[in-house]
Amino acid sequence: MEDMIFVENVSYEYVQGTPVLRNVSLTVPKGAYVALLGANGSGKSTLARLLNGILTPKTGRVIVDGIDTQDGPGAMAVKKRIGMVFQHPDNQIVATTVEDDVAFGLENFNIPPLEIEDRVTQALRETDLLPLRARPPHLLSGGQKQRLAIAGALAMEQPIVVLDEATSMLDAKGREDILRLVRRLYDDGTTIIMVTHHMEEVLEADRVVVLDQGRVVMTGHPREIFRHNRRLREFNLDVPLISQVAGILHERVPAMPPEAVDPSEIVMSLRELARPRVRNGEKNWESPQGTERLPLIEVEALSHWYLTGTPLAHQGLKHADLTVRAGEAVAIVGATGSGKSTVMQHLNGIYRPQRGRVLAVGVNLGDRNPDIAQVRREVGMLFQNAEDQLFEQLVGDDVSYGPLQMKLDLREVRRRVRYGLEMVGLDFEQFKDRPIFALSGGEKRRVALAGVLALEPKVLVLDEPTAGLDPASAHDVLRRLHHLKQQGVAVVFVTHNLEEVLNLADRVVMIQDATTQGSYATADLIDHPEIISRHGFTLPPLLRLQQMLRADGYAVHGRTPEEVVESLGEDLEMLAERWGGGVQ
Repeated sequence: MEDMIFVENVSYEYVQGTPVLRNVSLTVPKGAYVALLGANGSGKSTLARLLNGILTPKTGRVIVDGIDTQDGPGAMAVKKRIGMVFQHPDNQIVATTVEDDVAFGLENFNIPPLEIEDRVTQALRETDLLPLRARPPHLLSGGQKQRLAIAGALAMEQPIVVLDEATSMLDAKGREDILRLVRRLYDDGTTIIMVTHHMEEVLEADRVVVLDQGRVVMTGHPREIFRHNRRLREFNLDVPLISQVAGILHERVPAMPPEAVDPSEIVMSLRELARPRVRNGEKNWESPQGTERLPLIEVEALSHWYLTGTPLAHQGLKHADLTVRAGEAVAIVGATGSGKSTVMQHLNGIYRPQRGRVLAVGVNLGDRNPDIAQVRREVGMLFQNAEDQLFEQLVGDDVSYGPLQMKLDLREVRRRVRYGLEMVGLDFEQFKDRPIFALSGGEKRRVALAGVLALEPKVLVLDEPTAGLDPASAHDVLRRLHHLKQQGVAVVFVTHNLEEVLNLADRVVMIQDATTQGSYATADLIDHPEIISRHGFTLPPLLRLQQMLRADGYAVHGRTPEEVVESLGEDLEMLAERWGGGVQ
């Protein structure tokens, strides 16, 4: 099979003396599906930009379909061969309407108008954006913008497509739809390069390339790579939760295969090894703490219209209800464009209630002159694209901005900057004088969160707090949010990742069609996952595994792979005695 992409001894640096890529060499055969993995700052996005000539190597060379990207006359030919979907869709949206944006690249390549119309319509249909074709892109949700960027790449019909975290802002169904489209492109012969932190997405690929500190450190088939969980963790990566369950079971019961990537594989293995015994399985979940405390946030019958009085008027929120208490984490989940971010932007006064009631830290935001300054001091907000909140040149100056506006003395400001940085895992001395532009995407997100934490808010409102973070960084952020909860901070977060819900949330508010459909204790969703399915959401693999095991007679329940395995109790002990090994 001929090579479509050839990378030889490529190095690159943004700042003199600080290499981002170091002597990277790899080949991508024509028609291959390659997943590119690596922690934040490992060089993945830089490598993606080198592939289509946005960047050119400092040393080495990149050959795409026989064309050197440093060949001046061939540079445009390379761009015609590679479609790019960037991590942040705002970076590539240029037109004033959805359909014009999809048509932009086609027009620049002189595609005939009738063919442009056909390709645009088909791309919008495949990404579920056809009803929004006349809408201005800035009025789309983050997930809809991501679909728009993907639609633009689909319409180009190029032989290579590179997707840089292209599904990070999509809900589970949206990710499945896009992955289905990508699989169809692959089946039709398109060469796919997928940069991702979603380990389940890696399973779609036929080859994985792992980067660490600018070097290629692992390559192989996904199942082969995921056998090396400990080594992946050295690179701040992880394996899918189902693979983690399989690995733990294999340690306890060596006869269990360690390479499972789907719940059905674990269930089938257990059926082969043992006849399950039904146990009552006492549940040990505690009810969410703090239900007796007074609410810090109350939202009642909230609705919101955008662009009222214009032809583009549309209702972004029909009816939303939400209550959040101190020390409680509440997750808001819903499909892309369902109104989640609209709700969140009411919580600290960015939007004022048009209809309904919003009470934040004792302030009624529907009053004529509410104390907005108090609300914004005590309700900290981190937006979906947190990097957009950074505006100073140096990290320390950006984190100190909020405390300085509070007229605190410099000693207290310094203490808060140190606190904010350390709470997100960044060393104060190492990062306070670092230029913002020199940070990786994950580091920028952490700095933005540090700036919010420096205000020491009572409520923390986060829109997709781990989007774009590598697994180790995401786990670290969630761990620190747990710590803030223990200190009494209320956490409200929007997420498309139901595995994060299991990890952090005490309660889950489900929004569909711009309306609150229900509020549930997370423990109830774990024991009754059919509730999630009933609301139209895709079950995360860990809950799907528990549902299948219960159908076989196992009384399992748990938020993490470790808890699920432990809940097997006597059944696990029996298997360990029968097949060797022991319960640790």
